[in-house]
Amino acid sequence: MFSIAKIQSAALLMLATVALLSLSACSWVTPLPGAFKVALFDANQVTECKKMGTTHTSVLDRIGFYERDTEAMTEDLVMLAKNEAVRMRGDTIVALGPVQNGQMDFAIYRCLR
Repeated sequence: MFSIAKIQSAALLMLATVALLSLSACSWVTPLPGAFKVALFDANQVTECKKMGTTHTSVLDRIGFYERDTEAMTEDLVMLAKNEAVRMRGDTIVALGPVQNGQMDFAIYRCLR
């Protein structure tokens, strides 16, 4: 027979699990003003642009024992790079490689689009 304490413990565990799973897809990056105007291009699209520099971005790739969704991590990493482009007065970013362990590098350009 189940006691009320065991049922409450099971319910709390289920609630915590659902919370962790839903948090794994959340985005926590606040865009700076102008960040949505920064474009994400491929390297062959910035040949006429001025390179402003590079940035290394990183986010949590795990929440507890649960691995974050790659798409959500990528969105956060791109927004972090766009924020840095705004700070550097760039208008375009180019990913320099794939997401690895919650990290990604970007080149920042000014293309004057």
